[in-house]
Amino acid sequence: MAKIAEMTQLSPTMSEGKIVRWLKQKGDSVSPGEIIAEVETDKAVMEMEAFETGVLLEILAPEGSLLPVGAPVAIIGKSGEDVSTLVETAKKSIPAKKEGSVPNANVSTGTPTSTSPVTSTAGPTVTSENVSSSDRQTSSEISNVSDNKGESPRANTTSAANRQSTKTSYGSEESSKSSRGVHGGSPIKASPLAKNLAFQKGIDLGEVVGSGPGGRIIKRDVLSHQSSGDDRSSFVKRQDRKLELTGMRKTIASRLAHSASTIPHFYLTTELNAGPIEDLRNSINMDLGLNGQGKISVNDFILKACSYVLLQVPEINSSWRDDHILEHGRVDIGVAVSIEGGLVTPYVRNADRKTVLEISREIKGLASRARDRKLKPGEYTDGTFTVSNLGMFGVSSFTAVINEPEAAILAVGALVEKPVIKEGNIVAGKTLNVTLSCDHRVVDGATGARFLSLFRDLMEHPLRLLIG
Repeated sequence: MAKIAEMTQLSPTMSEGKIVRWLKQKGDSVSPGEIIAEVETDKAVMEMEAFETGVLLEILAPEGSLLPVGAPVAIIGKSGEDVSTLVETAKKSIPAKKEGSVPNANVSTGTPTSTSPVTSTAGPTVTSENVSSSDRQTSSEISNVSDNKGESPRANTTSAANRQSTKTSYGSEESSKSSRGVHGGSPIKASPLAKNLAFQKGIDLGEVVGSGPGGRIIKRDVLSHQSSGDDRSSFVKRQDRKLELTGMRKTIASRLAHSASTIPHFYLTTELNAGPIEDLRNSINMDLGLNGQGKISVNDFILKACSYVLLQVPEINSSWRDDHILEHGRVDIGVAVSIEGGLVTPYVRNADRKTVLEISREIKGLASRARDRKLKPGEYTDGTFTVSNLGMFGVSSFTAVINEPEAAILAVGALVEKPVIKEGNIVAGKTLNVTLSCDHRVVDGATGARFLSLFRDLMEHPLRLLIG
């Protein structure tokens, strides 16, 4: 008997998935555990397995479909089995939409929102013969305007068209409309020649400063305004774009909004002498012959330092629960990685038990898989602390939102060359700003300060990080 294959929950935080690619096609044989499709979740592109033995009789969700967990995606059964009734039933329950499609919304495209004929009750009839191309554009724009209450824009369209129906060489209704500009209907003092020139050039006289008697605008004022480049009408109007939300963006928005609104954040910032850590890093890379992508970074030392301090200040390595605080016995440190379409935080497990070189290699592997959307759920969930580094973008310091349910996150800025005082003398040095965001339900100010003090001491005496 044929059965429906459903969208599988491939990660703990997954609520919907996008079919990226079908690896099995209609008519192919499948068996339990065999990969049938690639699915984009909120964090990565993962593989969906078959749970039945048989033939893929029907694909219900084409590539690009976005479906909630549990939605039907395919039908698996015996070869030649009639599944027409099952197909129709399943398709009715699919709420999928193509990611990137734009629903029928009130989006301005330059076309009237109503195709009903517009009749005029006053004034002359507007035809294509007596309306200029610029008039048609204005009329088209006006016909698209309606308020949120859904009132018809016909009255505005008609009156606007009537106002545009007559045109003369000088002092035309067109010119006088242009000459009123931002003055809300009050005529602007301008010579007929200036009005006509402004109309021809598409210049709003409301933005022109007059030099004639009593502030009257004359021809040279219009020409001067045009040559100065102040004419706003010369700018190309860019259209707004509606961007569909990806599963990753929805998850980021939901989690960070919840964290920022429910966790009482407080922030502690310190500046440390980065010269010693930079010198040690360069020395190790040179001695080990490390180059290119294989080099140890300052961020690798930062993770190692954090792993030590988290053991000494376990309050930071904790999580808030509704009726208790959970102090973690493990040290799993996340590294925020920016990828196309969002952000993901893979974790270095048991960072306190690994050397700086091991941490460096693991971070590089995790970051590479993150960018390729190949992370496994166990690599980006259930951490105890996070480090976010924007130093490579030249950001000197910033504050980060806590990655719930963790109790803190460390924001790392760029290494900055600046004068520092050493043994009473001003010398060239390198400094680094770090900011610790803490959950005040779990961490007190003094506790956070102790963490930063120990962290700064380790970074300024980095040889300790190489022992043990």
